[in-house]
Amino acid sequence: MAQWKELPDALDEPGRQFVAELRRLKSGSGLSLAALADRTSCSKSSWERYLNGSYLPPAVVVEELARLGGGDVDRALALRSLAEDSWSAGGGAGSAVTPDALPGPGDAESVGPADQDAAPAAPSRRPARHTALVAATVATLGTLAAATVFLVSRESSGAVNGDDRRGEKAAFVFEPGRTHACDIHREDGLLHAGHSDTRDALLQQISTSWDVVEAQCLLAHRGYSPGLVDGAYGAETEKAVKRFQEAAGLVTDGHMGPHTWEALRR
Repeated sequence: MAQWKELPDALDEPGRQFVAELRRLKSGSGLSLAALADRTSCSKSSWERYLNGSYLPPAVVVEELARLGGGDVDRALALRSLAEDSWSAGGGAGSAVTPDALPGPGDAESVGPADQDAAPAAPSRRPARHTALVAATVATLGTLAAATVFLVSRESSGAVNGDDRRGEKAAFVFEPGRTHACDIHREDGLLHAGHSDTRDALLQQISTSWDVVEAQCLLAHRGYSPGLVDGAYGAETEKAVKRFQEAAGLVTDGHMGPHTWEALRR
C-alpha cells in the first residue's frame, strides 16, 4: 500500500475529501504513476501533483481515473465540483488546474514507496497526451451540444426537468456545472419545486440526487441560498440548511431529515 504524503495545510475539507477519493481510485487501479500516465491524458508528474493535493485535475482526467479504478464516476465528478468551488474561493493549495506540460522536479514520483519499483519513464510523450486531452475535450463539448439539443426537444414536447411524457422522473446523473430550474408551487398545502415529493429523505454531504435539487430549490425560494442548484449536497448547501434550521428552531446539524423537510415545505 502506498505511503501517501501529508496533504497541504491550506487544503480544506472538500479538497481533502476529493484527494482521498483520487488516492482510493489510484489504489484500486493497481497502476504505478508511470503506468497511470500511459493510460490517461496527463503525465506522471501531473499525477504526482494531483495525488498530493497541490493542483486540481481536469474533469476528463478524473473520469479516466474513476474508470480505471472501478469507481463511481458521478461521485468522483461531484467531489471534484465541490473541491473546485473551494479552490476558487481560496481553499485550495495550488492552482485550479495544472498544465500537463508544467515541468516537475525531474518528474520524480514522491507519492510513496509502492510506486518506486515502476519502470523508468519512457521518453516524453506529452505532445501526444496533449493532443489526446484536446480531442477528449472536443468530444465532451460535442456531447454537451448534443445533450442540449436533446433537452430542448424534450422540453418542447412537455418533458422538462428530467420528466418523460408519462411524468416519470429520469435517474439523476450529476453533471459538473449543470444547474436545474425550479418550479415553485403549492400542492395540497405543501411547497414543491417540481423535482421530488419526498418528505423524509435523509441528505448530507456528499449526496447527489433529485431530492437534493428539490431541497436546494426550496432553500433558495425561502431566501437561504445553497449556491448552485446542481443536485450536489456540498458545503454551501449544508450552510444554507443550517441557517434555515436555526431560523426554524430546529436542531442545527446541517442534515436534511423529516423535521427539516416538514418545515421547508410549509
